[in-house]
Amino acid sequence: MKKNNIILLSFFFLSISLFSQVNLNYTKDNNKNLYIAQKKTVIDESILNIQYRMFYVKDTKNPDMKKSYYMELQIGKQISKFSDYQRLKIDSLEEVFMKQKLDEIQVVNNVLSLGRGTSSLNIFKNYPINKITITDRVPVSGNFKYVEDKTKPIWKMERGSTDVCGYTCQKASTTFRGRKYTAWYAPKIPYSDGPWKFWGLPGLILKIADDKNEYSFECVVIEKPKKTESIYIKDIDYYNTTRVKFNEAVRKFYNNPGPMFENKGIKVDGKPIGNKSLPYNPIELGE
Repeated sequence: MKKNNIILLSFFFLSISLFSQVNLNYTKDNNKNLYIAQKKTVIDESILNIQYRMFYVKDTKNPDMKKSYYMELQIGKQISKFSDYQRLKIDSLEEVFMKQKLDEIQVVNNVLSLGRGTSSLNIFKNYPINKITITDRVPVSGNFKYVEDKTKPIWKMERGSTDVCGYTCQKASTTFRGRKYTAWYAPKIPYSDGPWKFWGLPGLILKIADDKNEYSFECVVIEKPKKTESIYIKDIDYYNTTRVKFNEAVRKFYNNPGPMFENKGIKVDGKPIGNKSLPYNPIELGE
């Protein structure tokens, strides 16, 4: 597939993903379709926020070309949420847009612009108790949700220390879902949590990367909320599934996205996409 076609497809992924997550409910006011923000279910209150910069290699044939996200871990009294930092800000803005009585199309255009390059992943640890709930999106197909056991990685304590965000961190290693990781955790931050699905060390994980350096997370900001900050899950239509089936659906899309785009009437340069695969390097390589 030509490079420009891949860029166009990436734009379609973003547009469809963001557009599908913008609430299209509206109310009439002077013949305008006023935007109504998406409903959310509040499940906890954040007491500590940790921002991570996440890097990952999307195409293993080009390991030096890495994509990055700014992700945030919100730690609550019972539940934590790991999600895209920019999307959290977009959610807050949507409430402002509704109060300002903006037209629905204005809001959609603003969201598409602000959400460029963001991640649709949300991970809720201990929701429900001793479980992890994940919501994410399969490009073109829709929004998915699955629940799995809160599986604790088997950690090995290692010798060594380093400073991350002003905290002295200790070293640990694990093999989890098919990848080998080295983690750095801060004993002085007494939360057994971390980015993505990582947890189970005697302190907050501030830095972690796999041995191939294809996936890495490093803390850049730690702060306590200055005001009440809710941890919430969006009330949207999800396809309920399992982790294995979700990963299979994503893999199937990247192996052959053409038929799914054709079903949506999407073409590139006015032509069907055809049976072309796209680069795909999942974080989970095994059970």
